[in-house]
Amino acid sequence: MNPAIQVKGLHKSFGSLQVLRGIDIDVSEGEVVSVIGPSGSGKSTLARCICRLEDINKGEIRLYGRRIDHKGISIEDQSELVGMIFQQFNLFPHLSVLDNVILSPTKVKKLPTEEARAKGLELLDRVGLADKRDSRPGELSGGQQQRVAIARALAMEPRIMLFDEPTSALDPELVGEVLDVIAGLAKSGMTMMIITHEMLFAKEVSDRVIFMADGVIVEEGSPELVLETPEMDRTKTFLHRMLAHHVADSD
Repeated sequence: MNPAIQVKGLHKSFGSLQVLRGIDIDVSEGEVVSVIGPSGSGKSTLARCICRLEDINKGEIRLYGRRIDHKGISIEDQSELVGMIFQQFNLFPHLSVLDNVILSPTKVKKLPTEEARAKGLELLDRVGLADKRDSRPGELSGGQQQRVAIARALAMEPRIMLFDEPTSALDPELVGEVLDVIAGLAKSGMTMMIITHEMLFAKEVSDRVIFMADGVIVEEGSPELVLETPEMDRTKTFLHRMLAHHVADSD
């Protein structure tokens, strides 16, 4: 398979704080990789570097062979390579759901409005929100807003999707509807990197799981290997704490 994401020797610091300490990751086309780990491990910073939302200190990042860790790539080219979903939905409150979805295709890709609207309606139907096209974001639940955000990212037709804790801002009963949409994307063959604390979801949807801690990759492998029979003590400790937390929440 063709490499979709190639990260080599990635270092990122904020002042004196070293957040990423020499990260190496390859993600193949069509592969779904989940990145897990404790808060502060560098997971979100890694995703933001891949999306060029953060400058890097050292190393290189390639998406489908193109270097994106410098200024030699346009916003349009970047958006066609990778789309990112954040913890917060970042929708424009004064625009309708459909207008949120078609804004970037019409402004960045210069797509004709009617063509953008037709594609936007298809995407809203794909995420189960075609009936909300004229609603404002404030009229939607958190889960619905996140699904609109996913449709908006897909409207740019990216080859890769990155998800940074896409359900962490949601009430527990709304998590499933967002995870269902992401699972559908995985089944469609979309290349994805998912930063998540949803361990069961990571096990079900991923081809590979990466465990990060303290700015380095501690362990990676199949979901069964990393989540059920981890080799490293750091991974075992993290999963034990996550399991204890899950049991406490379910009581």
